[in-house]
Formats: sequence, C-alpha cells, structure tokens
Amino acid sequence: MARELIWSETFEPTDSGRPNPAVWNFDLGDGSAHGIPGWGNNEREYYMESPVTVDSGLTIHALREPADSPHETYYGAAEWTSGKIHTFGKVSFQYGYFEFVAKAPSGGGSWPAIWMLGTAIADTPWPECGEIDIFEGTGNQPYTIRGTLHGPGYSGEFGVTAATEYPTLLSDDFITYGLLWLPDRIEWSVNGQTYSRIESHDPRLEGKAWPFNAPHYLITNLAIGGWFAGDVDPALNEAIFEVKSINVYSVDGIGAVTLA
Repeated sequence: MARELIWSETFEPTDSGRPNPAVWNFDLGDGSAHGIPGWGNNEREYYMESPVTVDSGLTIHALREPADSPHETYYGAAEWTSGKIHTFGKVSFQYGYFEFVAKAPSGGGSWPAIWMLGTAIADTPWPECGEIDIFEGTGNQPYTIRGTLHGPGYSGEFGVTAATEYPTLLSDDFITYGLLWLPDRIEWSVNGQTYSRIESHDPRLEGKAWPFNAPHYLITNLAIGGWFAGDVDPALNEAIFEVKSINVYSVDGIGAVTLA
C-alpha cells in the first residue's frame, strides 16, 4: 500500500512551552464539569495545563499532590495532577495510517492513552459517536499494549478489544504504535507488526452500528487510577508519558485531514 504523509506533529518548542494552540486544546479538572466525574472511569487525577510541555516532543508529567491540594475533585482534594490534550474543533481526521512514537510511564496506576473520538460528539454523544483507542497501557501491566473500539452497544467494559505482549517494559524505550484506518476496517500494530484487525461485519459486533466511517479527532492523556489502570502504587509519586511524534499518512489515496 502506498503511503503519503498528510499531517505531522513533532511538538516543537513554543514560546509558552505548551503545545501549539492552533492544534491542541486542554481538558481541565476531574470531568465533573462535563457531567462525568473521574472522567467516567473513577480516575484520580486532576487535569491542568502545567503538566503538559513541549520541547522537540510532548511530555505529560503526572505528580502526586500533597494532602492539602487546592484542587477539588469528586472525591475531595486531588491526589494527582496530570494533563490531557485534544484536537477537537481544530484538526480532524478521516481514514489513513497513524503512527505514534511514544514512551510509556512506569508505576502501578499510571494509564497513558492515545485515542480518538467522533467529531459528531456534541450532537451524537458517546458511545454513539465512536471511540478508537489507538494505544492504552497501564503500569500494573507494564508489558501489555491494548487497542479497543467503543461504539453503540459495545462500550466501556464491553468494548471490542485486543492486546499484545511486548518483549520489554513499555517504559524502557520509545515504541511505534500504528493504526490503519480504512472504510469498514481498522488494524492496530506495534513497530510495524499488526496484532489486531476489526471490520464492520466482525461477528464480535453482533450486527451493531459502525460509527468509524466519519471524522474523528485526536486525544492524548495520562490518567492515574480508575477501573482500567487499577490500584495506584502508594510508593508512586510521579509518572511521565512522552510522545516524540505523530505522523498521519493517506493510504492508496485514502485519508483526509481537516483544519479548522
């Protein structure tokens, strides 16, 4: 398949030290403002701008908060601060090959993620809008790489998912996470090796709707705790998630990027 680069992000330094505001937005707080305390997953972090920095790469630095943290959450004073950015309303994508070079954090309870949501989310709420989890890992399963689809009738713990075991710790070095997204077909890969493929007629969907032929936007974040990540190691005081680059390619002419 012929690939042509159509969009790239290398997180070059900015005057503010934050990601380019023409591309990236911040999600802030604990999700309560959106009606989903704990971001719908019982997460323990409070998102801020300061943990997210760029300098020839993106760094999200989660820190354990003191007991008297001034940041209030659904469970009381925040135990952690961290960061989450997304491209909603600024950059959207429809099909192509996505390649992320990233280094996962270490530590039980850390939960790095690179994912997408349908741009129709304002009018078509989750999960009907579609969610494509390109990469999820957890410090409690430090060798496991997971990719998942969430859609109407198969969301949350019922998402259609697959995992692969990496030979070394995900936090040891930068790894290339890939997603091939074509009409009615999605494939996940690691360092160029495919480990999962799902098509719109996949029997695991049981004939349910496939909301993945519409534009989506990108999200990356570092959560702490929650139902997926599991218990937070009491000895863990910080976690660092790094993304060196994002490249998006058309595949045999299929793939589009829309800039606001």
